[in-house]
Amino acid sequence: MKRPPALLVIGIHREELAFGERVAEGVAPDQADVQRIPDGLSGRHPRADQRFHHELLHAALYEQLLPLASGRYRVLIDLHSGHDRDGPSVDLYCGHPRFCQVLGEALAREGLAGRGIEVVPLGEAVATVIPRRIWDNPKFLYLGMEVYLPEGDQEEAVRLARQLVALVSLQAQAFEDA
Repeated sequence: MKRPPALLVIGIHREELAFGERVAEGVAPDQADVQRIPDGLSGRHPRADQRFHHELLHAALYEQLLPLASGRYRVLIDLHSGHDRDGPSVDLYCGHPRFCQVLGEALAREGLAGRGIEVVPLGEAVATVIPRRIWDNPKFLYLGMEVYLPEGDQEEAVRLARQLVALVSLQAQAFEDA
């Protein structure tokens, strides 16, 4: 059986696992495999005296994804959630400049450009605690998807996240063939 182009990772932060599960339920198997992290880290900012330990655990958790993604998937989609009472909105963090451009063009074609979705290129100007070996890896593309959830009903956010997983998967597959 052919592997899908994407690996969707949910639950890196334990508070986000429930949203990730809802998104994953509607993702087609030919778009993405799902890697659930059942015992993720807290997404809350650690106290100053806990920061070093938290950053080590965070990096170690991401490092465990390397053998899962390397050479097996074209793109690792790292799903996260935050809050925005005016949401849903989405930031797409991408480490490959050309893939950022491809995603921006695809969003425009799908009528999603300018609708609260922003492609954010990772690099020297944008800091992240995610290890560079993950987001700047020559063996797979990295896409961090931060979905900002509205208060109350989150169905629109779930649908939007599923739509974006499908779009990223499709674009990653085409990017591989480019």
